[in-house]
Amino acid sequence: MTAQKLTKAQTAELLDISVRTLERWGRAGFGPKPQKHGPRLVRYDEDEVLAYRRKGEQVSA
Repeated sequence: MTAQKLTKAQTAELLDISVRTLERWGRAGFGPKPQKHGPRLVRYDEDEVLAYRRKGEQVSA
């Protein structure tokens, strides 16, 4: 089974952050890892995003 690829907007919504924050996280090296599919096309692996969110919920609990 192949995980769905999410856009920046979809990923930001799942993480309850802004797209700009997601972009900053990517430049700083944290958050779910962006996958480049061309010079300007970036997608995020849904399973990785959900795992990152679960990890964050455990830390804040």
